[in-house]
Amino acid sequence: MALLHASFTSVVCKNGNHSAPTRFPCTTFLPGFDVGRVSNACKKEICSSMSSVPKATLTFDPPSTNSERSKQLQRKHTINPASPDFVLLPSFEECFPKSSKECREVIHEQSGHTLKVPFRRVLLSGDVPNFDTYDTSGPQNIEPRIGLPKLRKDWVDRRERLGAPRYTQMYYAKQGIITEEMLYCATREKLDPEFVRSEVARGRAIIPSNKKHLELEPMIVGRNFLVKVNANIGNSAVASSIEEEVYKVQWATMWGADTVMDLSTGRHIHETREWILRNSAVPVGTVPIYQALEKVNGIAEDLSWEVFRDTLSRV
Repeated sequence: MALLHASFTSVVCKNGNHSAPTRFPCTTFLPGFDVGRVSNACKKEICSSMSSVPKATLTFDPPSTNSERSKQLQRKHTINPASPDFVLLPSFEECFPKSSKECREVIHEQSGHTLKVPFRRVLLSGDVPNFDTYDTSGPQNIEPRIGLPKLRKDWVDRRERLGAPRYTQMYYAKQGIITEEMLYCATREKLDPEFVRSEVARGRAIIPSNKKHLELEPMIVGRNFLVKVNANIGNSAVASSIEEEVYKVQWATMWGADTVMDLSTGRHIHETREWILRNSAVPVGTVPIYQALEKVNGIAEDLSWEVFRDTLSRV
């Protein structure tokens, strides 16, 4: 998306004569997406109400590579939800040829756990020092059927062994406890862990970290922290598949999405969400009412509290 974004932000148009068309080069970073399947003859215009700039036309070239990936994704529904036919993403190095994936190691004093906090190092030319930036891409080169490593399993297990009335980040923050998640977020944001704890305790920030999603890399949302970007995905009754939704998650997080919202309304909603969770290093939101409606075949009159409660218990 970085290539597309850079081109889009510099192109606006007004009523008037066309300027020379700006051509979109093929990119291997967007296989299987509609933008790459537009024919040479198809031109798309981006217009705004601004009247002080010349009009421009964008021309999209069809992709000449990754045809195999595209063909694999061109299916309507998953054949076997228990064993989807996943497609592997290009490597981190292919997507960011001038960057490297690094991590900072910090020790959580209370537990002794070593936290490896990822970041992306952008390699600059000349004598300019490298530029380190936030990274959401998650662990790389992992088969989707296996799923990502359960980063937080030891953290959650230790806290549950100790026992507590509840296990939320706000609860621990109000007790004056800096959890592994808080330290992780503080390291990512380059802030003092005590500041993170204080903001969570006061309700001015949240760390979405469901204990059923052990693969996620903790992140924080609040007015005193970095801006976060959400990506909406989801299947429909008409098209898409588990394979494609996982593929969307992988691309979204590769390009910097901090959270993902699964808005699936089609088949296999529960299975789709489970596969997304197992392959997402960012928090995932969902809409339980969609799955509840799926259970009653979309007939709203048949929806009962028992059906909805059962759905919530599985989310």
